[in-house]
Amino acid sequence: MKKLIILLLIFNANFLLAQKNPCENYCLSFEDTLCMSHLKIDTSNTQNLWQIGQPQKTVLNTASSPVNVIITDTINPYPINNNSVFIIENIANLGDFYGLKMFYGYYKVQTDSLNDFGRIEFSPDNGALWVDVINDTVYNSFSWYSQKLVLTGNSNGWKYFDVLIADIGSVFNVQIGDTILFRFTFTSDSIYDNLGGLMYDDICFSSFVEGISETRFKTLKSSIYPNPAINQFTIEFENPTAELYQLSVYDIKSNLVFSKENISENKIILDAELFKLGTYIYKLTNQKTPKRSWGKFVILE
Repeated sequence: MKKLIILLLIFNANFLLAQKNPCENYCLSFEDTLCMSHLKIDTSNTQNLWQIGQPQKTVLNTASSPVNVIITDTINPYPINNNSVFIIENIANLGDFYGLKMFYGYYKVQTDSLNDFGRIEFSPDNGALWVDVINDTVYNSFSWYSQKLVLTGNSNGWKYFDVLIADIGSVFNVQIGDTILFRFTFTSDSIYDNLGGLMYDDICFSSFVEGISETRFKTLKSSIYPNPAINQFTIEFENPTAELYQLSVYDIKSNLVFSKENISENKIILDAELFKLGTYIYKLTNQKTPKRSWGKFVILE
C-alpha cells in the first residue's frame, strides 16, 4: 500500500508539472488576449494615460508587430504633471525558484529629454520591495544582452531590449507561488511639449529551469563576447582566487549540450563550431562557495 501511495504521489507531481500554464512563458503582443490577465492598468485613475490600441500619433504611429501596442494615449500628446503606471503580474514558477527569468521586448519613445521619462521596476514580493531594472547597483541580478533602455528623448524608431534576471530565487528569496511584479511608469513635468510619449510592444517573459536544487547561490558577475558569435567567443568572470567552476551550456529548451569542469581560470574560450545555430543559456557554478552566474548567447553562421 505504501509503495502504491508513493507511486501515486510521484505520478500526481509529474502530472502537475506537465500541465504547464500556457501563460507562464508568454508574450503580450496586445492583439492576442490569451495572457492579458497578467496586465493591470488602473482604469479608476482618470489621469492614467496607458491605453492598448493602434498608435496614431505623428512619430509614435506604428506598432513593432501589427497592430496594437500599449502607449501613453493612442492619439493625444502626453499632458503635463502626469504619473501613469501599468503593472505586469507573474506568479513565481520553477524557473524563478531554480533557474532564471528572461524579460525582453520592444519600446519606442518621444519625450523631452530627461524631464519626461519612463521607468521599469521589479518587485519579487508583491510590491513590498521595488528594484530599478535599468539602473540597479545594489542587487546586481540584472544581466543585459541588449543596450539598456533609454526611456527619454527620442529613440528614433523601435528599440529591442533583452535582460536576464539571474537567480532571483537566490537573490530575493523568491518562493514558488510568490507574486512577482513589473511596474512600468511614465512621468512628465510641468512644461507642455506636444510630444508622443512612450509605447511598448511584444513584452515577453520566460523562465529557464536547469534542474531542481535546494541550494541558494550568491551572484557571480560574468560576461560573454562577442555575442552573437560566429567563430570563437569568450566567457569571462570574477575568479581572483582560482576557485574551481563548472560550465554548463543548455539550448533554449533546457537540454544540456556542453559541459566543462574544474575551471580555475577567469576566462573560457570556446569555438562556435561546437554549437548549432541558435540561442543558448550558459551557467557557471561553484557549489562550494556557492556562487553562480547565468548568461545568454547566440550562434550565427
